[in-house]
Parts: sequence; C-alpha cells; structure tokens
Amino acid sequence: MTSFSEYCKTESDSPVPMTRRMSIITPSFNQGEYIEPTIRSVLNQGYPDLEYIIVDGGSTDNSVSVIRKYAPWLTYWVSEKDRGQSHAFNKGLEKATGEIIGWLNSDDVYLDRCFFQASEYFEANPAIDIVFSDYWYIDEWGKFLRRRKEIRFLSGVYLWTRNCYHANCAGFFRRRVFDTIGGLDENLQFGMDYDFYLRAAKAGLKFGHQRQNWGAYRLHGRSKSVSAHDLQKKDAILVSTRHQPLGISRFGVWWRRRLFKVFRLGWKLLLGSYFPARKSSQT
Repeated sequence: MTSFSEYCKTESDSPVPMTRRMSIITPSFNQGEYIEPTIRSVLNQGYPDLEYIIVDGGSTDNSVSVIRKYAPWLTYWVSEKDRGQSHAFNKGLEKATGEIIGWLNSDDVYLDRCFFQASEYFEANPAIDIVFSDYWYIDEWGKFLRRRKEIRFLSGVYLWTRNCYHANCAGFFRRRVFDTIGGLDENLQFGMDYDFYLRAAKAGLKFGHQRQNWGAYRLHGRSKSVSAHDLQKKDAILVSTRHQPLGISRFGVWWRRRLFKVFRLGWKLLLGSYFPARKSSQT
C-alpha cells in the first residue's frame, strides 16, 4: 500500500536511517475538531515501520468520519464505548507490536521528524527505557504559544511537587516498560500518566531527556487540563499519597513539597526555561 507520505507527496530526499518498529496509540473521544491534525502529524512523519492505532470511545461528533477518512493508513481503529482514556490506551496497547510505543492524545500533535529522533536516541542509549523531550503549547487553531523547557525526570520532584511536568506528546517508551509494570491504571481518569511514571521509577526503569521539541500540547476550553483542573489536582494528590513512604508526617510532606518546588524552579531558571521563545509556523 502507498504510504501516507507518498500519497501526499511529502517524501524527503534524505536517506531513511535505520529504525525500530514504532506503535503510536491515540485514545479519542469527541475531539473531532482537532483529531485530523493529530492523525496527520503521525502519518506525515514518513516513518517506514509504523503502526498507528486509534481507539475511539464511541464519539458522537464527527470524529469517526475523520478517522474513517484515514483508515487505509491505520493499522487498527475502533469506535466503541469504553471506560475512559486509560482503558482506551490499554486496549490499543494490546494491539501494539512495536519496540517503541508512543501515546498521543487526540488533540495534540507530533512535530516533524520526532519518530526518527526518538528511534536514534534509543539506539544510542540502550539502557534508557523512557525518554522525554521539551515541547510546545499551541492554541485551538494550532498557533504556537510558548515552549516548555523542562528539567529531566526526577522521581522525587515528581512525587513531592505533585506535578507531572512532562507531556505524553513528547515522550516515547520501550515496549519492555509495559511488559515490566503493565498498562495504565483504569481507575484514574486524570492522573494516569503521573501514576505510570512514578510506578516506572519505583520499578527501577531509566528515564532520559532530549533538548529537542518532539510534540505540541494543545490548550483549549475542552482539554482536561483546562476544563477539569480541580479534578486533575485531586487525582494528583491521590497518586502522590499512594506513592509516598509509609508513616511520613504532614510536616514531612509540607517541607518536601516546598523544597522540591524551589529545586525545580531554580533548575528551570538555569536552563533558561522562562525566557520567551517564538515559533511562527502552525500545525
């Protein structure tokens, strides 16, 4: 079958580097306004050994018609009622066979060449299990707003600040991560990624970070981070409490939270994270 890149005549003249099979999973529900750029950002990577899996939760908007439009280039897709985003991702994971797994929500996008860059990173760093990059915020029309330049993953900072400060659209996993700790906790609707990364750290899995920009996180009125911010905070407290050492006092939690917040802030200042960055192109 003709690849999507060939169909769109967007092939690069540069030679294709050696790659590992990559499976991208998109859980989706009623994001018809944004899902087409999401799909195109995957298929237009031109990655030669790609599985793309979309698990839609029975959307009632135009999502299914958009997905069906790209069905010839999808490995698998389904639209049926599910138990939420975590369940949808886990269903996709059951279908995935790639050595590298990506998780892209249906309103976010990948940036150009990120699949090749992630594959090359894993090839050069065999001990790393999960890798993140920096990323961009975009608005509902795809305009780049600002870059999020983050510190590398540190389980103490994650745990005590109650902040999942990396984005799934800018992260990739080796398959062995899921073989080791399983999939997402289907009881969580907001803090499933936060919980997953803390579980991975607790299991001794290794994290890496690249100073590239692999993805763009879309801010809009119906995104969970905007529309359900209070519920997201509740999940973060629940997850953080779940992973805290037994017997720790309230005061112990209080001073650790402040210490690690200051630590992260200072490191981000050194990285230049708060200096404005501009990007004129759109998704």
